[in-house]
Amino acid sequence: MKKIFSFVTASALALSASAVLYNSGADRQVVLTAFAEENTEHIADFSFDSGEDGWKGRGNASVASSSKEAYKGGGSLYCSGRRETWNGAVYNVGSQVTAGNSYSFSANVLSPKNSVMFHFTMQYDAGGETNYVKIASADVEKGEWKQLANAEFAVPSDAENISIYIETEKGTSDFYVDDVSIAPSGTVIEGARGSTHILGDVNNDGSVDVFDIIAARKLLISWDNAAPRKALSNNADVDNSTEYQVNDLVLLQNYLLGKIAEFPDNAPEVPVVDVSDEFTPFDYEEFKQYKTAPNDYFGECSQKGTVTKESYNGIRGNKSLYVYTPYNYDPSQKYNIFYLMHGGGENENTLFFQNDTMIQNMLDHMIMNGELEPLIVVTPTFNGQGSEAQNFYEELRQSVIPFVEEKYSTYAESTSPEDIAASRMHRAYGGFSMGSVSTWAVFKNDLDIVGYFMPLSGDHWGGNSPYEKAKSIADAVDQFGMEKNQFFIFAATGSEDIAYPNVNPQIDEMKKMSQFTFTSDFSKGNLYFMVAQGNEHWWGQVRHYVYDALPYFFHESGL
Repeated sequence: MKKIFSFVTASALALSASAVLYNSGADRQVVLTAFAEENTEHIADFSFDSGEDGWKGRGNASVASSSKEAYKGGGSLYCSGRRETWNGAVYNVGSQVTAGNSYSFSANVLSPKNSVMFHFTMQYDAGGETNYVKIASADVEKGEWKQLANAEFAVPSDAENISIYIETEKGTSDFYVDDVSIAPSGTVIEGARGSTHILGDVNNDGSVDVFDIIAARKLLISWDNAAPRKALSNNADVDNSTEYQVNDLVLLQNYLLGKIAEFPDNAPEVPVVDVSDEFTPFDYEEFKQYKTAPNDYFGECSQKGTVTKESYNGIRGNKSLYVYTPYNYDPSQKYNIFYLMHGGGENENTLFFQNDTMIQNMLDHMIMNGELEPLIVVTPTFNGQGSEAQNFYEELRQSVIPFVEEKYSTYAESTSPEDIAASRMHRAYGGFSMGSVSTWAVFKNDLDIVGYFMPLSGDHWGGNSPYEKAKSIADAVDQFGMEKNQFFIFAATGSEDIAYPNVNPQIDEMKKMSQFTFTSDFSKGNLYFMVAQGNEHWWGQVRHYVYDALPYFFHESGL
């Protein structure tokens, strides 16, 4: 609920606590004073308990009142659908603030998926131009509420059309906003502290002072010496030794008395973690032969995954896709992800709900029987608003991957372009027929964010001759600066498939080029083409290609 109040003068701030620490060995005195808000009426408060309170989405973002998370009360403002860092939640303050005056601003934010710096920003017009100024900023730890506050922010004297908004320094993750307030200048507004992680700040109030010595002493006295020494606050272990001990208290006292200027770093040596540890060794077949999945793999499995319909507003409008998550999916774990595209005249429903596909059942059985590591599989669509298969790479990069991997747990630490690119060896894309055309186009344009490719019964439409098609793919490798161990293609079709006469010559030309080494042993090469004798252009047969190829993905680090 939004509450609007008439402007009142700032109330006095009451002295709530003060303490003096004397250093008998030097003419030094530390005076520590804490102030608290006392009965000050706010100009505006926004709780979002029953609505958006006049806040709107900025840019491509949308906002909605949510009961899923709250700093106070029963709800907060959920901001989603962001495509740029400046997309966020915005409010037009109208006449509630006056240009040239100062005010106290406060907002609390929560980032559910990643740690990121937030900005509380003011936008205003002046001199015929739009201007922006930061009210407050803070690093926000994943999953923790944190306040953005400035008790004495001066509104520019020439400001008109003033609005305030919440944005992030990087990435396009969804976030929550709650308990936003505007108050007279000097008003100290209570807010979420979050995790400051300041060495010596034992009471976690954002500063290192005498109160931290008091807290550190209490922590030491109350310790159960029979139990392992594990600090209640990471900030108490000022020497980073991983244990809170008496010497940490001594160091803290010496720091406040000016005897030392900084804390020593006694952190234990941390072994370097090889990123290849994320990838499991695999017993490749050098020239993989076509093998059908067992018939019962297309019936329901006792360890059943979940298929969820999702909708998003992308660069080509509102669309739906389906997301398969494996049995016992755990959002705290990281999963490889495979985007699998349908063919011409089909849609996002084809892979999971058509009698001759039922891919989800096959995945369930493969995972349960140890043939495949648990993973996420997404079935998007290239249909809608004039988009075509060979142009889907734009939507994949700009809309689909950020939307899906913001919501589901993959190896992408965030949905920033940098983190999506860094996790490319845990991301695959494939498709059948026109979906295969889409796959080659994704290779050519999105190679920097996808590491594995599965084109099924479809060639690349990037040239008139087989050589031109192959050369176009090889050129993409060079343009992205990829080495031969940094991308992998497992293509397949049937000998009687209508696509075979087009795909086979293209692959033959690719085999001749230096960018590719032909083998299904991806520890030695990066290109393979499996031909199933007698198979035609039909999902009932093509789904077995997925059964054969998918276990070969996600074992190479690209290093």
